[in-house]
Amino acid sequence: MDGKMQIDRAVIEIQGGCNYTCQMCPQTNPDGTTGARGKNWMKKMPLAEFERYVAECAEAGLNVVNLDGSGEATISMDLPKYIEVVKKYGAQAVIFSNGYRMNGNFMKECVDAGLDFFRFSIVGYNYDKYKEWMNSDNFYRVISNLHEMKRYVVRSKSKCVVATYHLILDNDNIDHEVEEYKKIVKSANVQTEIWKMHNWSGVYDPEYDRSGEKKTCGRPFSPDIVIRAGGLGSSTGAIHPCCQVLGRDDEAVLGHGSLNTLEEIWYGDEYNTLRKQHETGDYPDFCKSCDFLIDDPEVLVYTNHGRENYKMYGTKFNLDDYR
Repeated sequence: MDGKMQIDRAVIEIQGGCNYTCQMCPQTNPDGTTGARGKNWMKKMPLAEFERYVAECAEAGLNVVNLDGSGEATISMDLPKYIEVVKKYGAQAVIFSNGYRMNGNFMKECVDAGLDFFRFSIVGYNYDKYKEWMNSDNFYRVISNLHEMKRYVVRSKSKCVVATYHLILDNDNIDHEVEEYKKIVKSANVQTEIWKMHNWSGVYDPEYDRSGEKKTCGRPFSPDIVIRAGGLGSSTGAIHPCCQVLGRDDEAVLGHGSLNTLEEIWYGDEYNTLRKQHETGDYPDFCKSCDFLIDDPEVLVYTNHGRENYKMYGTKFNLDDYR
């Protein structure tokens, strides 16, 4: 790539671990315990390191920061400080979460710090399905948190968007599941998206095949960067091509923010090799089985807010433009 590095969205994972063990997530071991990523990836990113990445991305046109990556950001009780850093640099602060800890004073402090978008990931449309897929008894608590946060946002006149995210569990029962999920959405009056499951670069089998032409997902060419809390060995700030390589963390490293500047990595040999592989269709092992290479418009099953396909919240770019 030529010219100055351009970054519209930075996914900066402040916490590599998670407090859930969801059935479809590569964070989870086969025996249903957490820690499948390995200890070197389960780190917390120090606030000073986080700000250094935000500052460098801000010099490159930063618009949005996702503070989650593939970990659970709300594990960090000082999360409001991280949100404040994002706002200091004039960017939007976005979090995708299971929502378990998003209540009480902690939730209020996050909203008051300037949080722009918070998405509750609720996989399972009732208690039994939620327990089956998210391996947790917390369905009613999370639904309560969803309502509590929405009420606080309205009462405090915050501009924070509260949303939910759901996955289809049985592709032979889509209509029923959509109607059940919509009950949750309507009761809280929030935005939502309902998707078919994806395969995490071939690590997980969602038991359905996407149909369509196979071509680059566009991510290696887009103004989007993914920075992990951990890395190989003692290094931190690993750069990954996307979050879908969760479960193949070690093999998908393009560099480390603890060793080089982001711009050096952006124009480095590993990143340029990946771009060339996506241009030619000779994809690396951590990409070639990913179902994001298949352009299937039916993957997004339902949304109530007119979302453009492949355009992530708050971003100025559309991945379709890089495919």
